[in-house]
Amino acid sequence: MRVTFWGTRGSIPAPMNAEEFRRKARRLIAGAASVDLADPGALNDYMDGAGCDAATFGGNTPCVEVTGENSRLILDCGSGLRELGSRIMEDDSAPRRIDILQTHTHWDHIMGFPFFGPALSGGYDIHIHGVHPGLRGRFASQMDRVHFPITLEDLRSDVTFHQLRSGEEIMLGPFRIGNRGLHHPGGSHAYRVTLGGRSMVFATDGEYPDRSDSALAPYAEFCRDADLLVFDAMYATLEETIERQHYGHSTAVIGVDIALRAGVKNLALFHHAPESDDRRIVQSLDRAREYHASIRERFSGHGLRILAAYDGQAVEV
Repeated sequence: MRVTFWGTRGSIPAPMNAEEFRRKARRLIAGAASVDLADPGALNDYMDGAGCDAATFGGNTPCVEVTGENSRLILDCGSGLRELGSRIMEDDSAPRRIDILQTHTHWDHIMGFPFFGPALSGGYDIHIHGVHPGLRGRFASQMDRVHFPITLEDLRSDVTFHQLRSGEEIMLGPFRIGNRGLHHPGGSHAYRVTLGGRSMVFATDGEYPDRSDSALAPYAEFCRDADLLVFDAMYATLEETIERQHYGHSTAVIGVDIALRAGVKNLALFHHAPESDDRRIVQSLDRAREYHASIRERFSGHGLRILAAYDGQAVEV
């Protein structure tokens, strides 16, 4: 199974502005004073070691693609869906059926759908699955000519909406799918995707006000032995989760707590806050790794790999 991140921000797209780019450029130029810029190898080595100053986590809102056995599954329709749609249309061998799992329908998780090329162009069979009632109406409301010039009825590809039951397990092609409700305003659902004995859990937009073992146990059980957990780590610290209680988001420390209890192999921090620049995201990642190092012996030294998801990243599961 291959997991590709097309959008990793939360709440609203957060593209890098000119001043942020200039700050990065100044640091890169200053650090390259002793580098032979005429040597491609030396330049590549320098860039590889420059960390977040030589890259960016990106600014698109949630969209994750899972592929395997010549099948594709999309998780959420954030603004990252536009670029994914373009890639799908460039691939003549891509399956014409597209299945989408929708965690919930807040703007940042559906805003990419009106720009989804396969829906606009025709020739694709698109199926959107979600637990929330009235899923079609929720998508139609952002495409009602008041908010967008093209309606659902104007789309050239067939789009079918499917109502899921909370907690049920289904098959979509070769993928086995389970879901679990999360604490979030309006409700959100995590999905567990299994293929060929490998599993990934997509658990964005969830709040965990009680960190006790008993309170976290149901979430840990849902993630049990997953190869990858994609987790809402919007807030940089636990203090922020307290200050913004009831906003429905979490932090990396809680993701580590759940991952260790569940025996997860890889934890991807996700749904980065729009106000977090690249350096702040790296700082959150460093704190999560330090926290893991401080408590892992309580879990028999469980080896957990922690990463911060970025737009364009691909992870083999």
